[in-house]
Amino acid sequence: MSKRQTETFEFMPPEFGRVGAYLETLCESGDGWINLLPGIVEDEEDVQEASSGGVFSMLFGSKTSPVTMGTLMAPKRARAPFDGVTIGLMHPAGAKVVRQLAERGVTLPSGWIVRQDHPRRGLVVRSSVGAAAADVVAWAVQAGGALCRQEMTGQWRAVVYLP
Repeated sequence: MSKRQTETFEFMPPEFGRVGAYLETLCESGDGWINLLPGIVEDEEDVQEASSGGVFSMLFGSKTSPVTMGTLMAPKRARAPFDGVTIGLMHPAGAKVVRQLAERGVTLPSGWIVRQDHPRRGLVVRSSVGAAAADVVAWAVQAGGALCRQEMTGQWRAVVYLP
């Protein structure tokens, strides 16, 4: 099995053009995904924890990470006429996160549907077919920022997994 090629870069909202362009490319090919991580202000304790267990330990370890990670997944080519982009958010906010987001002013755009809202497996939403890539990215960043429990820098990192 060959390793998938990736592109990693940082961006500052509301500059979603580069991430949106990659998402459009992935949607056209019907393959690939993008992970979005907020930049966080790290204190000494965070640095020690990250160096001892790494980011994956923080995100997937036994204790809940205070950082939200978003994933944007293009629909498979055969499903593209019927499915929008899948947006997944691993978050520390617990149960009923859709309601929590609405209380913070982050609502689902018209035509988007919730596929899963689970305290441990996260939130999975599907955009409407034909939703603008920049709008999908903007919503994922807004929702991810609203759910993050760590002080954020304002900058975000995108890791694009190319087809």
